[in-house]
Amino acid sequence: MESVLPSSATRPDASGRQEEQHPAGALKRRVPMQSTHIKSFEHVYEILDSRPQQAELYHVFQWLLPGQFERNNFDIRRQTPQASQIIYKLVNDVLPHHWPGICQSSRNISHKVAQALRSIGGISAIINRLKILSSWRDGSDMNDKGIAERAKLLGSTLSILDVILSPQRCIVDIWTHLSSLPNFSQRWLLWKELVALLASGRVLSVASEADRMVTRTSQSVDKSLWLSNGSKYCFWLGENLVLMLEHTSSPEVVHPEVRKEWLYMFERALTLAHRGKIKLVPYDELRSDVLADQIIEQILEHVLHKGAKLESVFYEYIKPASMYHKKIIVHSLLRIYTRNHLSRDDSAGNNPKSIGSVAALIRSHMEVDNQIVEILLEWLSKDGLVQEVAIRRAVLAALAEDGGKKFRNCLNQGPAVLTEISLVVNARTAISESLRSFGDKLYIKHASILQQEGFTENLLLLAGYVHRADPQHLLNLTRSSPYLNAISNRLAASSPRASMLGMYVGTAISELVDAPDKRMNFGVDEIHGPSAKRFTGLARIQDPLGSIEDLKWEASKDEELPAEPQEVSVGHKLQSPQGGSKAPTQSKIIAIEEIDSDSEIEPDDEDDELPVYAKPDSDQSDSDEDPTVIERNKPTAPVYITDLLTYLRDTENYDRHTLALTHAAPLIRRKTAFGTEVTDHSKDLAAILTGLQDKWNFARFQELRLQAMIAVLVAHPMEMGLWFSRSYFNGDYSVSQRAMMLTTLGLGARELAGYADANTSLVKTGDTRNNEHSFPSKQLPPKLHKLYAPEEPLTTASNQLQASILQPMALKAADALSGPNILKTRTFSSRMEVEKRRTRAIPNALAKVVADGFFFPLTGQFQAILHSMSGRSNSTLLSPMLLPLYLRTLALIVHAAGRSTLSLQQMTTEFLALLLAVRSHSSASHLSVVGALLFAFLTLMEVNGDREGMRRLAQEQGREVMEMGQWVSGVFDRVRGGGGGGDEHSEEDQVKALAAGCLNRVKELVESEERVLMGMGAGL
Repeated sequence: MESVLPSSATRPDASGRQEEQHPAGALKRRVPMQSTHIKSFEHVYEILDSRPQQAELYHVFQWLLPGQFERNNFDIRRQTPQASQIIYKLVNDVLPHHWPGICQSSRNISHKVAQALRSIGGISAIINRLKILSSWRDGSDMNDKGIAERAKLLGSTLSILDVILSPQRCIVDIWTHLSSLPNFSQRWLLWKELVALLASGRVLSVASEADRMVTRTSQSVDKSLWLSNGSKYCFWLGENLVLMLEHTSSPEVVHPEVRKEWLYMFERALTLAHRGKIKLVPYDELRSDVLADQIIEQILEHVLHKGAKLESVFYEYIKPASMYHKKIIVHSLLRIYTRNHLSRDDSAGNNPKSIGSVAALIRSHMEVDNQIVEILLEWLSKDGLVQEVAIRRAVLAALAEDGGKKFRNCLNQGPAVLTEISLVVNARTAISESLRSFGDKLYIKHASILQQEGFTENLLLLAGYVHRADPQHLLNLTRSSPYLNAISNRLAASSPRASMLGMYVGTAISELVDAPDKRMNFGVDEIHGPSAKRFTGLARIQDPLGSIEDLKWEASKDEELPAEPQEVSVGHKLQSPQGGSKAPTQSKIIAIEEIDSDSEIEPDDEDDELPVYAKPDSDQSDSDEDPTVIERNKPTAPVYITDLLTYLRDTENYDRHTLALTHAAPLIRRKTAFGTEVTDHSKDLAAILTGLQDKWNFARFQELRLQAMIAVLVAHPMEMGLWFSRSYFNGDYSVSQRAMMLTTLGLGARELAGYADANTSLVKTGDTRNNEHSFPSKQLPPKLHKLYAPEEPLTTASNQLQASILQPMALKAADALSGPNILKTRTFSSRMEVEKRRTRAIPNALAKVVADGFFFPLTGQFQAILHSMSGRSNSTLLSPMLLPLYLRTLALIVHAAGRSTLSLQQMTTEFLALLLAVRSHSSASHLSVVGALLFAFLTLMEVNGDREGMRRLAQEQGREVMEMGQWVSGVFDRVRGGGGGGDEHSEEDQVKALAAGCLNRVKELVESEERVLMGMGAGL
């Protein structure tokens, strides 16, 4: 069989230069050898060094197979100098050039290659080779031919690594070979090296970079390559860990350190992070918790299906893990259970069957390891406060063990009884400590309202369990000072929402312990609303432990659901719009009407009455000479929401996709008031529109997509406001998609507040990516382009609001410098002119839903991330790319809500606390973040600018305002700008102007409320 390369071929070396090979006559052609003729390692190296043919390669790998060790006394998998030379020669010189022919060979050489190189040395050599080949850039001195050859070598090397790692037993095979080594220290060092390659992201990152290089230089991409896909790689790693767990649990495998080795790889896999492709989001920044969820979910699915024996082995293996990794495992399990089994519940979590089954699963974890109980209790009081109430109900049901039966047993036997459940042992003290925290004045004032609501839900659920276990204890507690002080402090809180939470707790507990004629009654209408019923009903909820089998049944039921759209690989060769797949033919119903013969018009009369039209222009679709290629069955515009979803998912059909984008917003707005189509599919629409990719380079893609997302939000503001807020923090989305969510929330809030006309102009001018004048030669100079080019819609809206606030201040300052008022001429306007300038009152629909649907979900989850250790290291949500947009969105929402909003006081308190927290963050050093902070503070002062608002600010948040004012003063002194030179519209000048406006507002507050602010720094 002939060699793949010709006799006189050129090969690029490691630096990319072309290296001349020997001509055909320079080397003496050898006869292909049989494997029995290969005698030693030196003979193998000589064959590889002399441009072997495929037949010789076949016999070389036949000799190198691991099963030939006894006969040949040579094992290529061992870390020896001879094995390293052979691997280096194969990986760098022989295999990349012969690989296309090897893949087409019928002698199954690729399988032998994988067996020979499936070792630590082989994988490490291929990774190093990929790093060298991927090191070139666009600015290198290689010509087009050299770049093409380099890309070809990269593709071949990636394919070799794919074949080596593809089997699900890859890690098991390598571990089996390592376990045969007699020296444990050597075995442990080699195992750590393997873990560093596979479970620490080295293979994933290098393969992703190589895949990106191949994609950039070639027209077609192998979409089956899984090494650069974070989700598929985690799936493969989870499969290998499960198989290794199953293999090492058999009695034939006797190895005292196997648990340590498996746990070490599992712990390193939990911290795996990567920039890869997941779902519809290409090259998104994937946090480690996202990949950890995929690995744990893969392992858990196999473990639960393999039986109780493997499940017990899994729990025994992870029991020696550190507390840090156990927290990762438990938090990941709770996220998986919420997403897979509780995501279809409503906001109150009224699905007791699913909650009981999840509680039983959590209970099975707790019985294995006592430290899991401590992690769950900490989760309930911290991270779990901003999670769904359904998962917290499941955790409390697991801790209470079947509706409080263990509560009663422990309380009857006395507090000295010790069990493994700390919540059961400390049932009496747990609720007392919860009441103290619930009524703490500092907690009421500084905690976010979202966390306070979660804490209230936990307290009411705990009160229900205590009441069912010992009603007398709960009755005595309602007469104690902690309970009375908590309710009193809540009622005296300045925040209406915090005060209302105290009323909910007082009413719910009073309904449990008091007679109907002696129950607590606050005499307000809000205590009988839907929110109050949801809170008070939590105290009467009893979640018994269910069966884990129900979860398996639901999982099998989910498999029948339609599959999600397939992901679009980056660099895939796009189809032209004319070459899109044909849409299915739709039948049209034609109305047939019977015409009375007596009323028919005579031919002469018909000619007289019918107008004469000009000859129509030729249709472009009929201009083709070949009538068989004319597309006559063009899709029609969608008329139902289900049709719209189908069109949006069909990313391979240009006509249907553009029709869906064009008609999405009008159709959603038209269907909002009729039927329940939008209500039933609002979340599906939001998810598809948020993750939509511009595959066809549509000119108005961003504009139409944003209009459709705003239409979905306006259709159901409360439900979709919560969805967009949660997806912004917890979803797997890219930076641009998160920015689109914030834009949707900001502009949607303005539309609900009555700024619909202004939003229309903002959205239309926001999409300039595919503008016809975007070519560099048609652009203005940078300074003028920055001045006149349209900005993003949210940035434009914030700039307009900023100008409307600062302009009156500037006019007032200019008027004060122009002389005394007695010397000025005053112009009187006519009554008609005054009526024209008077704004018409528009009903503000945002004020009803802004607190619970927009503002508090955004601020609560942000503060939880900001104060957590994982949040401080999260470079996405706190980056200068998203943080300014987030702060401006909150400012626009507060301004759109207006001064008459009932929850404005609580929103002001929480917004000031958030600004003070962000001010001390490392991202606050960026000028864009400083500008967003100043704009948010200025907007907050503007909304509270009336007499009542300024008095409330001075009384409740005087110290915070003064502290923020001192920081603004420092920014004003520190930032250069406003000197009249250079660019007048530079970012420094804008920050300087915002700081001056903020100082002016603080000065007005100090002058008007000087007595209240006495001693708080009023001399600022």
